[in-house]
Amino acid sequence: MNASPGGIAGRILAMGLCLSMLACTGEEMAADGTTTTAKIEGVVVYRERIALPPTAEIEIVFEDVSRPDAPATVLSTLIMEAKNGPPYAFSIDYSPEQIDSRMTYALRATIRVEGKVKFTTMDYTNPFSGNPVNVLVRMVPGNDNRG
Repeated sequence: MNASPGGIAGRILAMGLCLSMLACTGEEMAADGTTTTAKIEGVVVYRERIALPPTAEIEIVFEDVSRPDAPATVLSTLIMEAKNGPPYAFSIDYSPEQIDSRMTYALRATIRVEGKVKFTTMDYTNPFSGNPVNVLVRMVPGNDNRG
């Protein structure tokens, strides 16, 4: 493991440049000028220096988490293969008509290998937080995470 300050700083700079090239949201317009779909773009990252096997899959869920005593309402789901190592770029579509400015929304990501959860989000991730959205997943404790 390269723990030198230059190595870590270089990796952080490279990741920042990668992230800055992605856009946060985009919208498609219908012929009458109304918005039909919108996109949330971002990356899924984890801190561990391990490669995922080719069978790994990433699930990203965009949901309404406004009601603390009720299950979240899923607005959109994206499942993709974990190719080319982290960060894993994604673009998830949703309908802008589903968004209410009074509500709270979140992105949740899970990485599974052969059906077993290896990484998942453990913190709130605001889908409208920036350019792009950075979704941090953490290793699930007590799991054999070697892939």
